[in-house]
Amino acid sequence: MGAYAQVDSVQTDSVQNKPIIDNAVPQPFQATDSLVASMPVEPVNPYAELEQIPPNRFQDMVVRYDRARALSLDESQPRDVRDFANAAQFFYKEQWDSAFDAYSKLMGRDTALDGAVVLRMAKAKFQQGDFKQMRETLQKNKAMEKDASWDRQASRLRIEAAMADSTLSDRAHADSIKAFIDKYPKSDDASALKYRYAKYLEQFKQLKNAKRVYMQLLTSSTSYKDSAFSAIRRLRKVQGAPESLSEKVAYAKMACAKDEAASCLTLLDSIQILDAALLAKSPESAVALPEDSIQSKLPVSSLDMDTRINLWEKRAVALRGLKREDESIKQFRFLLDSVEMRPLWIQSTLRLLRNNSSKYAREIKMFDSLLADVSKYSKENANNLWVRGFEYEQNQKYDSAVVCYRELSHKRFKNNVKRQWAKFRIGFVYFKQEKWQEAIDAFTDATKDQFLWSGSGARMFLGDAYMKLGKDSLAREAYLDCIRDFPLAYYAHRSRMKLVEYKLMDAKDVPYAHGIPMSPEQTLAWIRDSQKLGRPDATYSPERYNRIKTLFHYGFTDQAFALYDEARKKNAKRLDFLYEYGQLFYEVGETAAGYRLARQFQNNMDRRRLMAPPIAVLHYLFPIPYRDQVKFHSGDRIDPFFVYSVMRQESIFNFEIASPVGACGLLQIMPATGKTLAKLENIENFDPKQLYNAYMNIRLGIRYLVDLKAEYNDDYMYVLGNYNAGPKPTKRWQAAGQGLPWDVRAEDVSYWETRDYVKRVMGNYWIYQEIYDEL
Repeated sequence: MGAYAQVDSVQTDSVQNKPIIDNAVPQPFQATDSLVASMPVEPVNPYAELEQIPPNRFQDMVVRYDRARALSLDESQPRDVRDFANAAQFFYKEQWDSAFDAYSKLMGRDTALDGAVVLRMAKAKFQQGDFKQMRETLQKNKAMEKDASWDRQASRLRIEAAMADSTLSDRAHADSIKAFIDKYPKSDDASALKYRYAKYLEQFKQLKNAKRVYMQLLTSSTSYKDSAFSAIRRLRKVQGAPESLSEKVAYAKMACAKDEAASCLTLLDSIQILDAALLAKSPESAVALPEDSIQSKLPVSSLDMDTRINLWEKRAVALRGLKREDESIKQFRFLLDSVEMRPLWIQSTLRLLRNNSSKYAREIKMFDSLLADVSKYSKENANNLWVRGFEYEQNQKYDSAVVCYRELSHKRFKNNVKRQWAKFRIGFVYFKQEKWQEAIDAFTDATKDQFLWSGSGARMFLGDAYMKLGKDSLAREAYLDCIRDFPLAYYAHRSRMKLVEYKLMDAKDVPYAHGIPMSPEQTLAWIRDSQKLGRPDATYSPERYNRIKTLFHYGFTDQAFALYDEARKKNAKRLDFLYEYGQLFYEVGETAAGYRLARQFQNNMDRRRLMAPPIAVLHYLFPIPYRDQVKFHSGDRIDPFFVYSVMRQESIFNFEIASPVGACGLLQIMPATGKTLAKLENIENFDPKQLYNAYMNIRLGIRYLVDLKAEYNDDYMYVLGNYNAGPKPTKRWQAAGQGLPWDVRAEDVSYWETRDYVKRVMGNYWIYQEIYDEL
């Protein structure tokens, strides 16, 4: 995500008081009725209060509450649905007295849910601080204690009550947590409790034990790794908390992984010092070195060789991060000379050398040759050939570029994605040189690999090349072939546009992605005809589906998903299963879960079948959640379907998602960008965690897109380039693309990820426009 550009595109003009002439005393401004009527009025944001709801409570307090309330008022629903939904709306809105009373009247109504009802009642009393009645409520269903899942949840609630009970000591709180962790070491919340337990140990000055628990979290795959890392960093400054070599190594690995390059190098140096001290004190602790390799000449260490190699590699990366490139090159060369000739290290060295190609011309040539010798058909050499080819191409050294791409297109690179695009790129180089026949031959070759996105691009450009030679009928067939090959993608839409633009077909005859109206029964029959599978597993039955739907309607989401999970693995490739359950999840507001199934559905579908699918299938693959909020904040400033296109690509409609670099929520906004946007939107006391509130993220994300749209004069290519890669490279691409056609500019975006991103989002956008009449 790039830095935010401050373009206030929605600020209204202000009316200024003007001084009266002849030095008369200024009079108070009086707005006439006509002037007031003509002044732009910013609409009141009806979602402002909901945008402030803590993200961890958003789904319950907004989405699930709305669902429960609507069902409770729907007279067409059965009485049980209305009554359970009524209780659920109180629970989700945190109206605890009403929730307790409503659930107490539902005991025995659906006996399979009595345990869940008791837990809801107990949670209501817990939230009110009535721990005594909470415990008494949990005792109402003694039989449920035989259910391991229920017992764990009840135990967890008792722990929370103990933690909140001010009459108990901190020691008692810690003991309660420890007892739960010991009983349920693999529970979903074990990591959260371990972290809290470690905090208590730290409070009790048991620093060694606290650090031990933090280290367990640090080396795990939980979401508490960052918190544990911060805690250990804090403890490292406290006397009385000495570090062992293994602890220092584990901490260093985390620090280096977090791009804290300076801290990383300091830690690596301290590890060397501590290692040397240990060896001096206990020479027998030295780890034996392999006798039959170049590693045998390395100095001894108490660390095993894999750990040493890992730390050396981190040193090279840290030096690179600090722009100490010569030192980084030296470290990578040490690894190559003293450990082994790994293709990744050769490739890393080459990338550093190319940053100063005039200085290192001879070394670059040597390492190019070395990489080909060591691992000619490796992923690393494929990446290297791609970079070389693209650099040649951008410097208009087209013959050299073609040589690189031809080498990369060798069949021994197998399914490497760079190989696939290399074939396309050869044709594109010829296309830019206006060598139309050579381009046709290369693009034709690139289409031979079936069902690849690069092949789809080759089909479209093949049509363009035929048009340049005046071969209209061949161009028309190439464009239609592109549409048939990948109907719901970027190149298919561009081909549709060209069929009309070049007057190769009447617009009414172009195979747009409009979809075919069908009844739900016809749609399901079409889907089943597409999958060619036998009878479904017994876990996929109307009875189970209806029970899951009922559980959602009752407000028992966790129980609904648990019952669904029993069937999911056995039916993961069934298109009908994926469609029915995905649509159900959309219907009940569990959008992220629904879209996960939609993606699986599309991945398992023969994409040629999507040439003329039921319109419901297209809407399933391209959903429009949070419709009112997107429509309100988009207004007439930006096309809401463009917003959905970005959202679909950025977050797969998961408002809780975070990227590896820290971008947050539906539209993947960086925290610093969020703060700037919040200030422009006059949002007070903004906390970046609010970016995980779906409504807040939509508001700020749309503001960001609107401002970028103004900055780049409505050119969505560079709006997306900035959104994905930032302003600096985008300005470079914009300058280089002056006067060039859209399709050439898109292919010349130099960042692989951004080039892919722009085409995917624009493909989304055009499909949204084709399948929906309006929002």
